[in-house]
Amino acid sequence: ALALGLVACAHAQTDPAVLQRLSVIEQRLDAQQRALDEARHHDSDVELSALAARLDALREEVAALAEKQAHVPPARPMRREPDRALTYGVPVGTSPTVGSPKAKVTIVMAGEFACPYCRKSWDTIEDLRKKYGADLRVVYKSFIVHPKVATLAAQAACAATHQGKFHEMAQLLWTKAFDARSFEQPNIDSIAKAAKLDMKRYRADLAGSCPAEVVAENAEMAKFGVAATPSFFINGRYMAGAMPIEEFEKLIDEEAAKADTAIKGGVKPEKFYDTEIVGKGLQELAP
Repeated sequence: ALALGLVACAHAQTDPAVLQRLSVIEQRLDAQQRALDEARHHDSDVELSALAARLDALREEVAALAEKQAHVPPARPMRREPDRALTYGVPVGTSPTVGSPKAKVTIVMAGEFACPYCRKSWDTIEDLRKKYGADLRVVYKSFIVHPKVATLAAQAACAATHQGKFHEMAQLLWTKAFDARSFEQPNIDSIAKAAKLDMKRYRADLAGSCPAEVVAENAEMAKFGVAATPSFFINGRYMAGAMPIEEFEKLIDEEAAKADTAIKGGVKPEKFYDTEIVGKGLQELAP
């Protein structure tokens, strides 16, 4: 029973102090076993009684360690993420875009409207759009990590996309939903009205295809290894988090230079992303 207790502790998510103590107990057990064998050889009841008492004390200590370890939370598995040195062929599909299809660099941004780091990154992306102009296109993909508060906003943004007003709706969702911490249905509906959406069509899309479209985008991003927001693919190269604008600029400039080379080599600008990034990039996170 004592040995089983030691094994149970050793296979738990054991902290270093417990492991060190278990090592000491194992050494003491070896010593006690040798003493027990010697006492049995000499048939000494006194020594056997003393050894039994010491073994009982060890049993109690192992039981206490096992109880302590039972309350240690399991270690969280390491989250796999895309390799930043590789290119992933994330398709544009029907997702909302801002910028020219002839842009040298396409940023795919995966995020939600309840994420504070997405809020910060939204402003960074807006600044990048101003700096790079026609050379930069942004594709917005829904990826929800706070479903209770972010789902309706994502569906409303989807409905706005159907009416060609994603960007207008998104700006209002940031200022009137996220900044106000108000994601309830009446407020989201009022934001849709402020974005001048056709409300009949808006409600039909909320009840119709948009919930499935949001789920599909989540699944698509997860296939490429996205597990947190915001996540970005800059001409297929992965970046995560609300990074300083300089980090984006470095990667954009590198990818723009590659695009220039491909275009000079005969690739049409409007075909560059589909042929060179989507066509040649990885289609999912490698197993």
